[in-house]
Amino acid sequence: MCGIAGSFNANGVDKTEIIQMCNLIKHRGPDDEGYVYFDTKNSIKFVSGGEDTAPDSWNAHLVYTPKKHTHPISDTYHLAFGHRRLSILDLSAFGHQPMCDKTENYWITYNGEIYNYIEIREELLNLGHIFSTNTDTEVILNAYKEWGLDCQNKFNGMWAFAIYDTIENTIFLSRDRFGIKPLYYWISPDKTFYFGSEIKQFTVCKNWRAGLNHQRANDFLFYSLTDHTDETLFQGVFQIKPGHASRIKLEEYTLQSGLTIPTYKWYNPEITTFKGSFDDAKAQFKDLLTTSVDLHLRSDVAVGSALSGGLDSSSIVCIVNNLLKEKGQEAIQNTFSSVYENENYSEKKWVDEVLQHTSVTPHFIYPKYEDLIKTLPKLIWHMDEPYQSQSAFLANQVFLRAKQQNIIVLLNGQGADEYLSGYGEFKKLRLVKCIKQMQFTKLKKELELSYFKLFGFSIQLVSRYFYDSISGKLRFFLASKSANYKILNSLLDLSLLQIKQLHPKDTFKYTKNSHIGISNYQLFSNPLPRYLRWEDRNSMCHSIEARVPFLNHHLVEFCHSLPIEYLDAKDTPKRLLSESMDGVLPTKIKNRKDKKGFITPEEDWVRFKNTSDFRNLLEQSIQESKGIIKEDALSYFDEIVEGKIPFDYTYWRLILFGIWIREFNIELH
Repeated sequence: MCGIAGSFNANGVDKTEIIQMCNLIKHRGPDDEGYVYFDTKNSIKFVSGGEDTAPDSWNAHLVYTPKKHTHPISDTYHLAFGHRRLSILDLSAFGHQPMCDKTENYWITYNGEIYNYIEIREELLNLGHIFSTNTDTEVILNAYKEWGLDCQNKFNGMWAFAIYDTIENTIFLSRDRFGIKPLYYWISPDKTFYFGSEIKQFTVCKNWRAGLNHQRANDFLFYSLTDHTDETLFQGVFQIKPGHASRIKLEEYTLQSGLTIPTYKWYNPEITTFKGSFDDAKAQFKDLLTTSVDLHLRSDVAVGSALSGGLDSSSIVCIVNNLLKEKGQEAIQNTFSSVYENENYSEKKWVDEVLQHTSVTPHFIYPKYEDLIKTLPKLIWHMDEPYQSQSAFLANQVFLRAKQQNIIVLLNGQGADEYLSGYGEFKKLRLVKCIKQMQFTKLKKELELSYFKLFGFSIQLVSRYFYDSISGKLRFFLASKSANYKILNSLLDLSLLQIKQLHPKDTFKYTKNSHIGISNYQLFSNPLPRYLRWEDRNSMCHSIEARVPFLNHHLVEFCHSLPIEYLDAKDTPKRLLSESMDGVLPTKIKNRKDKKGFITPEEDWVRFKNTSDFRNLLEQSIQESKGIIKEDALSYFDEIVEGKIPFDYTYWRLILFGIWIREFNIELH
């Protein structure tokens, strides 16, 4: 797990910029540092290091490791790669990056883990490839040499990498199937192409301007959406979307400032139809999940687990416990849980159920309001863009504790809800079917068993399940009539936001009447992409690698092959996961119907204990927004505190928006 950077300009790049870009993300890779510069016209390269280059890397006799006392041998370099390393596999200097193959024709800077690298390595050895390291990085290079762009389909893991092919004079940029690892790019006014692991890396580049992307700001403020398109809240900064890649021919492609580069979707989930019984599906799912967890344990450093007490994280912890038990090592698993003394906001009773069932070493984190306020500006800086929920803060505290315990890799349950019906979205297909067939008695029963029992009743909750079955104009019309939209409409100056009035969901095309379509929307557009950004930044800011075993494409594609009844029961969310964990999970966890995760006593903080602090933060954000957030926001906040209007989290988005503006010096108009 690492941080990467790169720059290209046909007229030459600034050799110091790539170093500054990597220094800004030292947290992603404190163990080593490396650079390579290319004179693409004369086929000359220069390998360099920095202040944090590991001593062993200086002394290694490899073509891709830097040598002390060397100097640039070309006046102009057109392409630069940079790398910051967090050592996870092959901790020796052989893992230094940027790395090249034996011919020196292919160079890579890479962030991520290819969990099946051992199997791919064996296949490549049989095909005649020679390896000098035990790294997954070298596996990627040789896989590219053997299979070209199709190498991506071989990998099971998470990644963002750039490969410079000196023979074809191309840069190949690739991002993993689900976008677990980030990959951003920006084209400057002087047509320099930059890429990196985090947006903040571009702030040290010449001609940088942090301009507001008004339409994406609208999506965040009104709909609590980020990361759902290839755009970011920074004007002109884009991400390579999940499961996408780009191949740029350097001497042919004309770069244009503010525009996107050509990308293509390399990952299209394979769709098959499962023919077996539910019991067959349970057995196969259990085997796939166990295999995925086992692969995610591959590491040369300590591995732990985040444990919320929910079905997903508890399943991982219990599977790991069983795998380690087979080796007599179950006590080495460390778990990390965010809990509170107040049981209304705590999952500790559920965590304790798992602890009694396993032999793990537990660690509890009791987040405090003071920690939130102290962490807030730095957390926004690490996140690059505003976040939406205090669960991001809680996860940050969990990773901090793991770091204090010298646990470098942490497994968690992110990604399961999106394709196993964790949000209740699949249930709407049955509701729509009842309405279309005018089966109103059955509809009433579905609502009573599902929504009212599991989620509580509200008109907004029920109505949002039908958004996907209506036209874009009607969807926006209904959204604009909601109480939350009306509140924001009165608190924001829309003329300063300069937006088009449309519902952001209209930008994503998917099959509306299929659980596969709903799943793909949740996996690739909303909400998973923003959760993965939180996960990446929260872990990497503490130099920890976060791993997500549920986001194994074999698992996802298997679940896509199943009938919806296998995934979602009338009164049992995530039926397949729950039933397949019979005998693995404690019975009380297996039969849980509610869902909390990591939560905070936020309403208690805001309304009763720390009101003035939150009000001051909101007032500062009003000032930072230069008119976008109106002064009326303070009256709205006061009414929340006084209980005159229902408590919601709109105030928090306004606060975070202002802090983000200040931290990144955003130009608003």
